[in-house]
This record gives sequence, C-alpha cells and structure tokens, in this order.
Amino acid sequence: MKGTLAMKINLLIKASLYASAATASIAAASPVLAQEAGETDDELIVVTGTRILAPNLESPVPVTSVLGDEFFESGSLSVGDMLNELPSLRSTYNLQNSTGSLGTGGLNLLDLRGLGTVRTLVLVNGRRHVGSDVLVNAASVDVNTMPNDLIERVDIVTGGSSAVYGSDAIAGVVNFILKDDFEGVQLRGQNGISKYGDAGSHYVSGLVGTNFAEGRGNIAFNVEWSHLDDFYAPDRPHTATLSSYIVQDTDDVGTPNGSDGVPDRLFFRDVRYGYYSDGGTYFDFDPNVGIIPYLFQPNGSLVRQTGERIDDPTFPVPLFIGGNGDNFRSGTQSGLRPRVDRINANLIAHFEVSPAFVPFVEAKYVRIKALNNNSGPFFVPAYGIESFSTDNPFLTPQAAAFIRQVEGIPDGQVGQFTMYRSMVDLGNREEDAKRETYRLVVGARGEISDNWRYEASVNYGEFKEANKILGNVNYQRYLLSSDAVRDPATGNIVCRASIDPSAAFPNPFATDGDYAAAQLAADVAACVPGNYFGVGNLSSAARQYVVQDTISRGKITDLVINAFVSGDTTGFLELPGGPVGVVFGAEYRRNTASYRQDPLIEAGQTFYNSIPTFSPPAFEVKELFGEIRLPILSGAPMADELTVNLAGRVADYDGSTGTVYAYNASLQYAPIPDIKLRANYSRAVRAPNLADLFTPLGTNFAGNFNDPCSEVFLAQGSTNRTANCRADGVPVGYDYLYESSLRYLSGGNTELREETSDSITIGAVFQPRFVPGLSVSVDYFDIQVDDVITSPSTQQIVDACYDASDLDNQFCSLFERQGPGIGPQGEIEGQIIEGSLRASLLNYAKLKVRGFDVSANYSRPLPSIDGRVNARLTYSHVLQNDDFLDPTDPGRADQLLLELNYPKDALNLSLGVETGPFTIGYQMRYIGKAVLNEYEDLFSKQGRDPENADYAEDRFYTDVFYHDIRFNWEVKPEFNFYLGVDNIGNRLPPQGLSGQGDGSGIYDVLGRYFYAGVKVNLADLGL
Repeated sequence: MKGTLAMKINLLIKASLYASAATASIAAASPVLAQEAGETDDELIVVTGTRILAPNLESPVPVTSVLGDEFFESGSLSVGDMLNELPSLRSTYNLQNSTGSLGTGGLNLLDLRGLGTVRTLVLVNGRRHVGSDVLVNAASVDVNTMPNDLIERVDIVTGGSSAVYGSDAIAGVVNFILKDDFEGVQLRGQNGISKYGDAGSHYVSGLVGTNFAEGRGNIAFNVEWSHLDDFYAPDRPHTATLSSYIVQDTDDVGTPNGSDGVPDRLFFRDVRYGYYSDGGTYFDFDPNVGIIPYLFQPNGSLVRQTGERIDDPTFPVPLFIGGNGDNFRSGTQSGLRPRVDRINANLIAHFEVSPAFVPFVEAKYVRIKALNNNSGPFFVPAYGIESFSTDNPFLTPQAAAFIRQVEGIPDGQVGQFTMYRSMVDLGNREEDAKRETYRLVVGARGEISDNWRYEASVNYGEFKEANKILGNVNYQRYLLSSDAVRDPATGNIVCRASIDPSAAFPNPFATDGDYAAAQLAADVAACVPGNYFGVGNLSSAARQYVVQDTISRGKITDLVINAFVSGDTTGFLELPGGPVGVVFGAEYRRNTASYRQDPLIEAGQTFYNSIPTFSPPAFEVKELFGEIRLPILSGAPMADELTVNLAGRVADYDGSTGTVYAYNASLQYAPIPDIKLRANYSRAVRAPNLADLFTPLGTNFAGNFNDPCSEVFLAQGSTNRTANCRADGVPVGYDYLYESSLRYLSGGNTELREETSDSITIGAVFQPRFVPGLSVSVDYFDIQVDDVITSPSTQQIVDACYDASDLDNQFCSLFERQGPGIGPQGEIEGQIIEGSLRASLLNYAKLKVRGFDVSANYSRPLPSIDGRVNARLTYSHVLQNDDFLDPTDPGRADQLLLELNYPKDALNLSLGVETGPFTIGYQMRYIGKAVLNEYEDLFSKQGRDPENADYAEDRFYTDVFYHDIRFNWEVKPEFNFYLGVDNIGNRLPPQGLSGQGDGSGIYDVLGRYFYAGVKVNLADLGL
C-alpha cells in the first residue's frame, strides 16, 4: 500500500468509527509500566502474593501492576504481546514466534525471568485457569483467552509463590484482576495497519453492566471480537532476502580460545541456497570446484545456479550471493505472524443475600482460530531414500541427457538420481487450529464476624483443540506418484507401481507398518503420476492425490475446589503494630489431558511428526495452606512499620511426587514513612505434570545437529572425542554433515520428582515526602531451581557420549551407529541410524537467575495548563542467568545472559502530558545487545577459556531502541478518540534476524505501525 501518513491516519479514523464507535485511553498515556501494588484508603483489600485482607496493605514482595486501559495504548491487540514488553518477561511464545513448535501457532504463553512458561503460574482473580498448550506441556495458559476490556489490572509477582498459590509458581505469578462492579454501557473499537500496508488489526468490544437490588448485586457481560492479519517474509525488507553469517575460516585443533585471529564467519546479504530450491536442484561435481548445483526451470530444463559462490567448510553444498537460486522466503513459505481470529465472551456477577453470604459467578467462552504455516512446504529428500529414475517421462530430453552424463549411465539403461527440492507446488503445510476454552467459577464469600471472612469456590475449566493440518503430504502416496513411467501398452504416463508390482511397497518409515501396508492397494489403484521437475508443472490431480488434510484433537480439563478463611485477632491478641492477620484453607485439584492425532499422522504416513495417542490418568492433588501476618511495630520511633509475613503449604500428589512442602517468609521494615525496606525468601515447588510424566515416545527432528565424530567437529570437544569415535567404529575420514535434521524419539518419564526453587528478594521503596508524586523501588532477586525436569538435547546426548573418558557411560546406549554397509534408511558406515536416538525427561538440571529491578513513577499536576505530567520507568539489570544442563557435569554453567532474548539490560520509559481534553504520550523501549551465538564463544566462564573467540566478524547483535507516540482527545466525558504510531523509527530486527523463533522473537517485525480508535462510555447517561 502506498500513501502518505495523513492518508493512512484518515483511513484508520474512518475504519475505527465504522467498526463500532469504540476504543480507549486513560488519563496518562503510558504503555505497559510498573507500579507498586497497594491502596490508599481504609477498605479491606487483598493484593497478589498473599490472601490476607488488611487496610492499606502493600505486598511483601515486588509487584508490577499494569492497568487494564493500558492494553489499549498500543497498536497491539494482544495482551500477551504487551506484557512481554516488560523487562521481567521473556518473549518465548508471543504471536510472531508462536509457530516455532507444532500445534502452537497463535498461542501467547508467559515466561517470567526466562525460566520457562511451565514455571509461570497464570491466575484470574487469584484462581487458576485451565491450560491451552496441549502439545507443549498441557499446563500453560494462553493469555489470548483473557478479555481485554474486562481487565481491571494485571499483577506480576516474580519469585516463588507456591506457598500461596500452589505448584508451578516457581518463577512467579501473573494475576489478571477483572472488573466486578461495572455499571453502564461501554463500546470500544480499534484498527491498525503497518507502513507496508499489511498486518491489519481489528477489534470491537461491548461491555454492559448494571447494579441491582439497591446496589447489593451486580452483573456484567462483555463480548469482544478481534482479527489479526497474517503477513509473510517478502513483505519486509529484512526478510525478503536472506542475510546470514557464513563460515569462511576454521580453526585447528587446540587453537587457544578457539581463535586463530581470523573471523570464522562473515556477514553476507541476499544469500541463496545451493541445495533445496523451489524447482529442484541436481548436483554435478568438479574436483577443482566441488559440488555444482543445477536448477530445474519451469520448462523442465536444468541450468547451472548463478551468483557469487560462497563455500562453507562446515556445510556440504555451496551458497551463493544473488543469482537465480532460492532462499525459502518467497511467496508464503515463511510467515511472520499467523492469522488469528478471536471471540471472547465473559459474564461476571455477584449478589449479596446478606453480608454473610455473597454468591458469585464467573463464566467465559473463548474461541480462537489461528492459521499458520510454520512448517513451510514439503521437501525431498526428507528421509534419504527419495530418488528418481532416469526413465521418468516427465524429464525433458535435455535434463535426462545431462543427468545420464553426470551419473555415467549409458543410453538405454535406467539409473537413479537425487533431486533436492522444496515442493512449493504442493503448497504449504499449514495448521488451522480452532481452540475453545470454557471456564466456570461458582462460589460464595461473606463475613463470619467483624474481622473474619471466608471464601469457597468451585472452578472448572475445559480446553478443546481441533488442529486441521492443511496440505499434509501423504508420504506413501508421494513415493508412488513420483515414480512415474510410460506404460508400454498404452503410451500413457502412469505410476510405475500400477504396472510393476515390485515397485509397490509400503512407506518404510511408517510408525505403523501394518497400517501402511493395509493402505497400499488403494493407494496404488488411485495413484496419479506427478511431474515434480520445476515450479508449476504438477497437475491438480496429482496434488490432490498426494496432499490430504488431516485433523488432530486435544483436550485439557482443570477442576479446582478451594476454600479459605481469613481474618485477624482483633479483640483477643494485638501486637504493638496491630492485630495478627491469618489465613488458612484447603484446595483440591484434578487435571486431565488428552491428544489424538489423525490416524494417518499417527501411523507415520504423513510429513508431520507422528505423535502417539496421549491419554494419561488424571492428575490429582490435595493441599492445605496457611498464612500469618505479624505486625510487630507501627508508628514507633525509627520503626514506622515492622511486619513479618509467613506462609506454608503441604500438598499430597498422586504418583511418584508424593507429599511436598512450600513455604516463604518476608520482612517489611519502614524506619520512616518515606522509606520501606523489604525482604522475602520462598521455597517453591513444581510437580511434574501429565505431559512430563506420560507423554509416550514420539518422533521428533533435531535441527542444526552436528555429528561430533565428523572430521570437521572432532576438534570441538574433549581430548577423548577422537579416540572414543574410533572405538565406536566410526571410520577415519568420516565427515557426514546433516543437510536438514536428525530424526529421534522423545517422551515423558513416570519416575520424575518435583522441581524445587529457592528465591530471595531484597529491596526498598522510596516515597519521599519532599518530592510529592514520586515513588521509586529497587529490588534484588535471586532464584535457583533444582531438580529441573528436562531432557538432554540430542546434541548433548551424543556429545556427552564421546566427550566422556570412555564409551562406558549412560549416553552411548541411547543411540546406534551404522556398521559396515548401508543402513535401513540409507545411512553410511559410522552414521547415526535415523530414529534410533531416544531422549526422555529427567530430574538432573539446575537454573539460576539473579538481578535488579528498578521501578519509578512520578506524577505532578500542572495548573498553568490545566493538566498533569506523568512519567514511569521500569528497568531490569540481570546479573546471572545460567542453565546447568550438562548431564555429565552438573556444575558446568551454560550462560544464557547476553544471548538472544536474554538481554542484560532492558528498560521501558513512558512520558505523558495532559492539558485539558488532550493527552500526548511517548514510550521508549530499550533492549540490550546480544552475542551472535553463545556467550562462552567470546568470554571466559567459570574460569574456562573462551571456546570460539573469533566466531564471527561481529561480536554482538546491536542493542535496539523502539519509540512510540500517542495522542488522545476526550471529545466529551463519554467519548474518547485516539491515534498513535508504534515503532516510529521503523526499527526491524538486526543483522539478518527474522524476528521469529525462540531467540529473535524479542524484536518487532511489524515495523512502523499506525492505529486509531474510539471509546464510547454511556455509564454517565444512566443506562
């Protein structure tokens, strides 16, 4: 789309007004920012991190609060994407990088401190919410299910909170507090579009509420709809072409710090692959040049690949700069964000029958449809056996003659050859997921006496997923279709298996050979021969024969029964600081999860990971918990406040976990009202969930796998590596390089124990009376997680086998190598047999994070302009983020800090100025630099020398600043209009990064983004 800024804004205004007369703003124009939780009146309140009710209670642990209206101060319509901009959260699963795993497109899962989504507990009004990620861990909550317009605020507590909320709160808690006393009618809408004319976003919401029975009851209903357009790599300058660091130098074994002074990798732009191509690649070989790629053209002819040739000694085929090759970025092969449609309906109500009995209900239904192409097109060879015959009648005479010449096949004889191709003619393998979430909370609360209250609730949630795989390739049918021959009886082109029974064989890679064999006769009878040479030559009939849509279904249920009593000892026990606050209660939880793939996928007949049926027994736990607040001093000299808080929980789990304990203790000390010091220690637990325990062994693929016994990698391990490889039968000169991935098996472990964590926070809150409106908090955090449930990676397993002192270790037994001769999937001598490696979950790892959080808020009236200035800052400085995942050396730290998505410094700054009905806002977000690969490449760790100090010509991905502006106009008290521009500098990911995946997903891929909207609130009209 072309046009000026004014034209785009005009279009946005019209679209927003047309959409529904809706969207919003708050008085201070400030995107996601932190503030201390707490209230200033004498009403009894509860804050996240404790269930104790008290007036003016501030949390004993640091709490970041995001007000509900702040989620509309950006062009983003995703609550999760907004929260992920906070320095304390890692962008592990946001919308743009949600497609990194199968079945996850469109999910938005929160990851506090980068400790993993499964270690962040998401609550709604302090209660658990059913999970949404049936293929990841069947526990984490998709925050896209939260109702944007019904959020009062979101509280984020980092550090263990299991004593208060139970298992999974290892890294902390994200608590969505919903409005429960809304009255009136509110309409809201928002639209947005990027500077590139794509990535459109649309939002419409209606919120209706009323008080009744003289204010004793309230009922509110909210329904909202949103749509996000998908967009693709060619739509952005940083992804339309491929830029990459390519190896140009290798270091000799034993080189100090892994560096010979020459950068190993240089940065190149417009890189084209020399192997898989859209039309198909065939290799010639010249001993003076090496592999020479030839490309199939749309007319079926073979032409030599052009461009500036770049050879990578660690890669089996050349790359090219420019020329006629492909880069896997064309068309819709690479999606930058999935298409997401969302409908969210919520009902909240309560009624005070008497002060002692106030029944309440929360009900929700959410339907989310997400379409993504995370897998791209089918490619061959995928398993290593896909070859073509030189008598294939779809080969042009020119191509056939050239191939026979290269292969040395005499005229009149038939030979085999390999073509490397991304089958774009078959279309992308897309996931069209429909996810439905149902949740119902029914309960009652009330007063037992003046200072004692109770609450009891039954909370049931159900998640259902139907994941349709569009364009799924039936691999058995592809093998039959691609083996075409001319029928000598009719002269027609047919599938060879149709006239030659010896060519009809079932899929050798099927996980269920009987199923494949049972389908064979029908597949042969229906076979349609396909022309797979060159783009655009495959017939519609052949495509329809090979491609089959499949559907897989999953379900999660979550039942929580909770009851607790809270109060204080007013009247019979009072400390100098006041009465003792107490909470005690009980909880029962029962979870179920199941997943079943389409029979075709489960049998291993398609080009999609075969995952066995997952149908474990129910997960149950019974818990008792309690808290006590001891106000030791209040209003004393040099002790304006001294309070101790204690909490504990005992949980009895079914299975191997058994009985576990969680507890925490905190201290709050304010020598004067201006300064409050606080410290907290927590022991938290995470019990293994159903996915951890019962996931059956299923097929997976390890990308970027390097065989440590290949000649080029022998020097990159321990001094034992070469000897162990030879002892295991790997021949001298073996130098196998993986072109795609290694197939392996992974699954759960019923013998897993619970994880435990110890977290410490120490900090201070400053509210100087001589600077009214200023609040500053500084907090140190230290979290260590032990007995972490994880699986060694395929790379770790194989490296650990050969880097050990000898082959007599637990890792060498987890895979097999091919002996003399050719293996079952065409493996050469010494190669790891495909599918032989087994990786299961174990309790052996440790995680450690430390750092500082700083939060500052300032607000001051400006009478001269009838306004106010607001400023807020959130800053995190991380001191340590280490994984201890080496199964052979548990004390060996792998530093994540300073690697992609683990910045050492991250900062959000917001400024807003109000004057009359107008508000102008500005936000800056800063993300610190990151090393190109691994921290240990460049820097010493635990006294170890750098491992590859000349990894590349650049040491870091540059730091990044994002700048947003926003304008709000309160036309009338009941009508607000706003517009804004996110990322006004159009900052795209640095140095060739796509903005996808587990690393570069921290960076924005939208670019400059315009949005506008309105909000109509009829509450003041008495409706």
